[in-house]
Amino acid sequence: MTPKDRREALGAGVLVLLGVGLRLAFVARFPTEPVSDFRGLVLFGLRLRDEGLAVRGWHWVQFNPGLPLILSVLFRVFPHGVMTTARQATAVVTGLLPLMPFLLWRGLLGFRWRLAIGALLALWPGQVIFSGVVAQENWTLLPVVALACLAVRRLRDPAGGSFPVAAGLLYAAAGAIRQDMLAAMLLPAAAAAGLPGLRAGRGARSMRLAAAALVPLLALAMERRAATGRFAVTTEHGGLGVLGTLVPGSAQTGWVDPVLSIAAVQPDLLTDPVALRRATWRLAWDEARRRWRFHAFRVAASALRLSVESEAGDLLWGLEAPRAQPPETAPAAAAFAGAARPLLRIEQALISGLFAVSLLLALRRRDSAMLVLGAAAVVEMVVQALFSPLGRLMVPVIALELLVVSLAAAGIPPGRDGVRSERTRLVLLGVAVAAILFVAAPALHAVAVRKDEAPPRIGRFPMFVAGGGGVFAECSVEAGRLWVIAGDRARVGADTGGTGGSRVVCRLPLLPQQAALSVDLEASGPGSIRIAADDRAVPSPPSASAATESSWHRVPVTAAGEPAPREIVVESDGGTFGFGLVGHLPGARPLPRDLPFP
Repeated sequence: MTPKDRREALGAGVLVLLGVGLRLAFVARFPTEPVSDFRGLVLFGLRLRDEGLAVRGWHWVQFNPGLPLILSVLFRVFPHGVMTTARQATAVVTGLLPLMPFLLWRGLLGFRWRLAIGALLALWPGQVIFSGVVAQENWTLLPVVALACLAVRRLRDPAGGSFPVAAGLLYAAAGAIRQDMLAAMLLPAAAAAGLPGLRAGRGARSMRLAAAALVPLLALAMERRAATGRFAVTTEHGGLGVLGTLVPGSAQTGWVDPVLSIAAVQPDLLTDPVALRRATWRLAWDEARRRWRFHAFRVAASALRLSVESEAGDLLWGLEAPRAQPPETAPAAAAFAGAARPLLRIEQALISGLFAVSLLLALRRRDSAMLVLGAAAVVEMVVQALFSPLGRLMVPVIALELLVVSLAAAGIPPGRDGVRSERTRLVLLGVAVAAILFVAAPALHAVAVRKDEAPPRIGRFPMFVAGGGGVFAECSVEAGRLWVIAGDRARVGADTGGTGGSRVVCRLPLLPQQAALSVDLEASGPGSIRIAADDRAVPSPPSASAATESSWHRVPVTAAGEPAPREIVVESDGGTFGFGLVGHLPGARPLPRDLPFP
């Protein structure tokens, strides 16, 4: 091995140690437990392992199968402690990110620049903190950055040829994990990396690129068809996601569950999930037209907010959300998040400012490599601002921004003869842009929140009776406010900032005589809960904390063979309560409770 090769091997080893070691150390200190969608991804992987690749279930509606398939393989190799396995594997995969520019840009950039760019990715603060979250955004980083690096290599070194098979496979891998990578973000990068330009063999290489991308995507579509009967690469929740960005009350967080708004305009859809998913695009279009001026402003404010706040927002999923940390680390995690939040806002504002200046430099120089990566990042940011302005979805965008900034810095010669270098001038300009973003983003976001409409008040809604043979109860809110509907459970309480009691009345259909009936109950805050069945008081448990799923209590109402009540009343004199109706019908399967109730 030559001294140069030893230096390269040493540099790669340092980057792996820095990237993987730092992330494993962080997740060891703060062992994030998957919550919400992240828990659903892990459970999907478990079902693929245990029940086969064509297992049926709601997961197919919401998730792309790429990450669950990877997790299912890992769970076969490491069958015990699957949550720990998923978390540590996520940290390892994201820790390998620095190797991509270091290895793939050899010959394009010098050793020191490649080592510096790799170290920048290894030490990326927002991603290190987020690296324990089993998120699609984390797992798609590796194929996204690898494909971006191949695109730069091909565009900077046309004589070196293209990479059609590698580009196609990376493109398919990124899209299998997160479907918006297929068109909105990575298509230009895949074409740049895989197509050879106007030269001999272009047709054959184009065919290899297309085959390498299409074959795995078609295999995933066939898997989905075997499980659901629907031949498609994409999920069915797109319309629901877009509608959640547009409904009243969404400006504060970027997205809210749109079920309440659906209940306000077309409550019958809540009894038919398939019809609901088909109707969401129409409802989203109606809402966009109804408030188009507000939404145009909201999109602009969201783009600025994402450029400053997205990494700070990711602290929720790793450190602050209920059940995201074990009880023994939760206080320290919350304290760390509080200290890190303002620093992450400054860090991301600087990245965004330097990225904007780097794009101007690329336009001035007509640098195709930087422009391809920059365009991919900008397009994805616009798509997220339009359809789903959630911070965690920006993780691949920030990775591309860091690559563009690095290429801009590496391509600028240092100043001479005491003249301030172009690099220094661009850094100062980037800092100025960052300062503007840092000040303007929260101000515009506050205006958007102020101009938004309040969530609708729901007087009546259908509730699925779990295990009751597919029937729905008709419920009405007689006091308080309905805050959440989630299939077979709902949450009712006082208005925001208000006090007083809440009361909901559910009228049941005629249940089979052999069906018993229970009420699932969870209380939060002060006050007591009372349950009545046809004006008969039902003994209920004392109020319990809502901190864990175990705070739910099942309250028997009738036994099998007894006449089922026609009306259930649940009321509280303070706080909020979650409730659900459960029919114990022999042979009926209750809804799976894979995700914690919000």
